[in-house]
Amino acid sequence: MDNRLTILWQRYLSNTCTREELEELLAAMDDEQLHQQLWLDSKDAPGMPDAEAKLEAMLAATRPPRKIRWWPYAAAAITIGMIVWLYPKPLSRQPASLATRSMHKTDIQAGSNKATLTLADGSTIALDSVGILQQGATTIRRKPGILQYATQGKQETVSFNTLSTPRGGQYQVMLPDGSKVWLNAASRLKYPTAFIGKERIVELEGQAYFEIAKNAHQPFKVHVNGSDIQVLGTSFDVMAYRDEKTTNTTLLEGAVKVADKILRPGQQAAVSGSDVHIREVNTEDVIAWKNGYFSFRDADLPTIMRQLSRWYDVTISYQGAIPQGTFSGEIGRTLSLEQALQILEQTRVHFKIEGRQIIILP
Repeated sequence: MDNRLTILWQRYLSNTCTREELEELLAAMDDEQLHQQLWLDSKDAPGMPDAEAKLEAMLAATRPPRKIRWWPYAAAAITIGMIVWLYPKPLSRQPASLATRSMHKTDIQAGSNKATLTLADGSTIALDSVGILQQGATTIRRKPGILQYATQGKQETVSFNTLSTPRGGQYQVMLPDGSKVWLNAASRLKYPTAFIGKERIVELEGQAYFEIAKNAHQPFKVHVNGSDIQVLGTSFDVMAYRDEKTTNTTLLEGAVKVADKILRPGQQAAVSGSDVHIREVNTEDVIAWKNGYFSFRDADLPTIMRQLSRWYDVTISYQGAIPQGTFSGEIGRTLSLEQALQILEQTRVHFKIEGRQIIILP
């Protein structure tokens, strides 16, 4: 193997390489054969698993996204839903070691399937058990993590139900027309027990992923933050939390119309007041929450912490200036809060936990 590459690798393992040397190493390590050979030659070196994982993360930042190839030592981490990759930008010269991570006495578990159903008469039902409800000609089946509506016969009048997830909760609902909706944490969906009339209309607060049953004779609309999203296709995500700067509608399949602009698959409309910005996005990142993980791409720390705060039902505060820089990576949503924060610590973000409050330290 090239002697220069060996020297760079050893300097990287000892945290003594300069940024220029690190960039040279990253360029060389994009060769999978060299990458694997270096790992085989130094797999027993102290701190090797951590060093290799961080380097793999850095490589992901320097080339088009791809499915990361994991070496044998990472198998155990994958089985418990550990980090896929997370790296700071700009790159730090001396990445923190897992051996120096903070430990905290209080650990908070990840969110789970939990929600409350509010009926038309104002009564509420905690969705923590299975069973069947009847509202007129509509049957509501409660199954683990999902509500299913089915209407028999024609209904002249309808009632409106509201499905609400708390912070730290998520839930699914199959609407009377067969459309499916996944609700993220701290979200609320209001919908009729049957769709009658010329349109199918629901109201959303928070975030939801929709798969809409096709019906050309009865268009589907999502009312959110004072405006309507007209659904011309099937699969899309809407993020409309009040503490976010924009309301984002992301199209996966079909077409949707936002403020007179029709989106194509892979596009996102970010709405702030009367301003509408259309951009291309990675849809897998947008719906990562639905598939069981957080996905960040060039996200600042407050953006990341807002997502964590909703899922773990915690508050966030900053002691001193907010750490700068952007981050990219993925974190499993099944991890405990402690495990998720330990991952962030590898990017030199430090914190302490007091009850259900996370304090970001300078």
